[in-house]
Amino acid sequence: MNKIWLIIKREYLTRVKKKSFLIMTFLGPILFAGLLAGAVFLTLSDQKEQEILIDDIDQVISRIDPSSNKIESRFADRFKPTESARFFFSNDDMSGEDFLESPFTIMVKVPQEAVNSAPCELYFKNAPSFEIKDRIASEIETALEQSKVVDSLNLKYEDYKRIKVKLSFTEINAEKMEKDYTSQRALIGFAFAVVIYFFIFLYGVQVMRGVIEEKTNRIVEVIVSSVKPFQLMMGKVIGIGLVGLTQFLMWVILSSVVSMVILSSMPTQVMSSGSMVPTGPSMLNGAAQVQQSIPNAPDNEMLDMFLSFPWGTMIVVFIFFFVGGYLLYASLFAAIGAAVDNETDSQQFMMPITIPLIFGFVISEFLIANPESTAGQIFSLVPLTSPVVMMVKTAIGCPWWWMLLSISILCATFIFMVWVAAKIYRVGILMYGKKPTYRELLKWVRYKN
Repeated sequence: MNKIWLIIKREYLTRVKKKSFLIMTFLGPILFAGLLAGAVFLTLSDQKEQEILIDDIDQVISRIDPSSNKIESRFADRFKPTESARFFFSNDDMSGEDFLESPFTIMVKVPQEAVNSAPCELYFKNAPSFEIKDRIASEIETALEQSKVVDSLNLKYEDYKRIKVKLSFTEINAEKMEKDYTSQRALIGFAFAVVIYFFIFLYGVQVMRGVIEEKTNRIVEVIVSSVKPFQLMMGKVIGIGLVGLTQFLMWVILSSVVSMVILSSMPTQVMSSGSMVPTGPSMLNGAAQVQQSIPNAPDNEMLDMFLSFPWGTMIVVFIFFFVGGYLLYASLFAAIGAAVDNETDSQQFMMPITIPLIFGFVISEFLIANPESTAGQIFSLVPLTSPVVMMVKTAIGCPWWWMLLSISILCATFIFMVWVAAKIYRVGILMYGKKPTYRELLKWVRYKN
């Protein structure tokens, strides 16, 4: 045990003293926050005013305001100008060639069948943003709806809006008799899963590179003369894991501080701009699900969701799967590093390791869409996917015995895979100049001491 501790200490101190580690630890959050703030600023400042021509809509909508003869005045209340868009109207049936010669930047041709959901044609000189396209579509949809209400039902649109009903659900857990926020909780759990995913890959690959580097430089031949290969592997895995954990905690602290400073220094108009919020196709699926599940959710309802979230349980489970998932995969990465002579040769063994983690993300999306998914139940117990899937399942709500069962299976699999990886590590770390096959790796596992 003392030798493992010495290896852990060596791996940890050697890496945290490197200039690259210090630079990435302290400058990484600043660079990331700066790039994010810069991208937001450039996106907002780069928005040019669009001159939008709505063509032929007057022939489709005929009774919104029959008393007005000017097209512009008839639609002025509906298509209000903003800083990024001004609307103009025409019945000239302008062609695409004429549009190119015109001062307009966007032209929308509204066919007669548009009232029955037929598509409109959108011509542009420069590709419009999602925000502009959503604004145009929303305004035309509302205008067409208004026309159909007036023509078909002979109602005033204001009366129609008063009687129009918008349905939403307040989900209540019958067992606990309290509001349920399953969809929102699942997204928080997914965020925890993303952290585990990137941590495993980022530092698992570092374990593999460290083994390959020592093997290539023949340093390992000296080291294994005084320690067992298993001790060397465990020391390297745990040491690099502690390096990653240190850097991760520093990133969290520094990112929080830098983000608060940048947000507090940003102009008020930027912070309040609607452009900061993605809409339509640019919105993440998960965020769209949250918005649909609480269409007009007040701020105190979101606060209730955060206060009711099982943060204590989530953090404890996160730590177990964070550590267990890393140790499981890092031991496999160490075995790959011992089996090959360079990173190029490692690609043939990377696929079986990367697929389960990626598949875990796919299952997590199924679990968000269907919390009672059978696939989510099964793969929350499969050790190669459970570090990702169990984050979502725990956030949604999971019995304590299921958590313990999943953790137990992960620990048992970790111990077994460490034994397998140690067998490969013991033989492969002294093998040079040959690309091993899966059959040869199996033989290495069967070798007796």
